[in-house]
Amino acid sequence: MTTNGSESSPAESLAESSELSRWWDWYSQPIGLARALSEWTWIQHIATETQRANPVFRIQVQSGSEASAGFGVLAAGALAIHGGITQRRVSNLYSDPKNSLVIPSRSTQSELQAICLHRLILASFEQGAELYQTLVPIVSEFRDRLPELHDLCSQAGMTYVTRLIRMERMKSQSQSQSQSQSHEHEHEHEHEHEHEHEHEHEHDSLGDERLRIEPYQSIPFETWIDLLEETYQETSDVPELADLRSTRNALEGYRANRTPGVEGWYSIRCQGVLAGCLILARNHFPVGEISYLGLIPRFRSQGYSDGLMRFAMQWMAAEGCTKVALAVDCRNEPALRVYQKWGFEATISYHAWVASPKTFQASSFYRSSF
Repeated sequence: MTTNGSESSPAESLAESSELSRWWDWYSQPIGLARALSEWTWIQHIATETQRANPVFRIQVQSGSEASAGFGVLAAGALAIHGGITQRRVSNLYSDPKNSLVIPSRSTQSELQAICLHRLILASFEQGAELYQTLVPIVSEFRDRLPELHDLCSQAGMTYVTRLIRMERMKSQSQSQSQSQSHEHEHEHEHEHEHEHEHEHEHDSLGDERLRIEPYQSIPFETWIDLLEETYQETSDVPELADLRSTRNALEGYRANRTPGVEGWYSIRCQGVLAGCLILARNHFPVGEISYLGLIPRFRSQGYSDGLMRFAMQWMAAEGCTKVALAVDCRNEPALRVYQKWGFEATISYHAWVASPKTFQASSFYRSSF
C-alpha cells in the first residue's frame, strides 16, 4: 500500500491493484451484491481522484472463532472515509498478517466491530489523515449497513457532530437539454480559457451593485487562504470541524471533486471589501455542486444571498449542469431558508461522526477489551 506522500513504480501499482481486487472479492462475500458493486465503484472513483492504485486501508480483528474485517479509504485532502465492516469466521480469514489483530480475551461480534473501527481510525492517522469521517444515512437502500452503527461509532471513540442534509435543485428537461447542447457546441469551437473568461463578467447580472465576484486568482493565493479561514469564524455550518483539518488540505479535497479544467473558485467583494469565498464544481454526470459558500461575520445577514445564489445558478447553467447539489448542517437555519427559497429540496440526510488525531482517545470500552 502506498503511504502518504510516496510514489509507486508501475509494477508496484499493478501489484497493489491486483492485491486490492483479491482482497475485495474475499471481503465482499457476506454482503449484498448491490452494496458490493456500489462500494467497489466508490473505491475506484477515489483511486482515480487521488492517483493511487490502492487508497484502501484495512484491518482484521479476531477473537476465538469470530472475526471482523473492515476498510476505509484515504481520499484527497487528508480525509479518511469509513467504508464498512463485515463478520467472518476465523477459518475463512484472508491471509493478511500485516493488517491482522488477535484479541486474547473473548469478545462479542459487536465488540469486535468496534475494535476493528478503532484500529481503522488509527491506521488512517498513520497514513496522514487529518480527519476520519463516517456518514450514517438516515434512509438507505443498503439496510444491512444501518443496525447499531451509532453504537459502533461511539464505542470506537468517534464524536457525533451533526445531521447533514443533502439538497438538490433540478432543472426542467427542456432547459437542461438546451443548455447541454449549447455547452457542447461551445466547447467544440472555443478554448477552455475563453469559456472561463466569460464568468469574470457575470457579476454584471447579479442584481446587487454592492456585490462583485471575481476569480480567486485576482488576489494573492495566501490572501485567499486567509479570507477563507476568516469565513470559518462563528460559522453555523459544522463549526466543530474548523480546527480539525488544515485549509490547504480541505481545498485539495475540493479540487479533486471536480471535472479537471473546470475552475469554479471565487472571491467575493461586498462594497469593494473582500468579504468571502465561493467554491463551485461540476462533475462528470454533469451535476453541479456548491461546495462552499461563506462570508466573514460582519457581512452576514445583509441581503447578499440572492446575488450570490444568482451567480452560482448562472455558473451552473453555463456549465450545462442538469442538477445542482449541496450539503448543509441542519442547524444552519439561515442557509436552509436561502436554499429552499432557490428551489432546493432535501433528498437524504446523514448523521456525521468524526475522529481527529488532535482529539481522538480510546474509549473505555476499547481499553477494557485487552
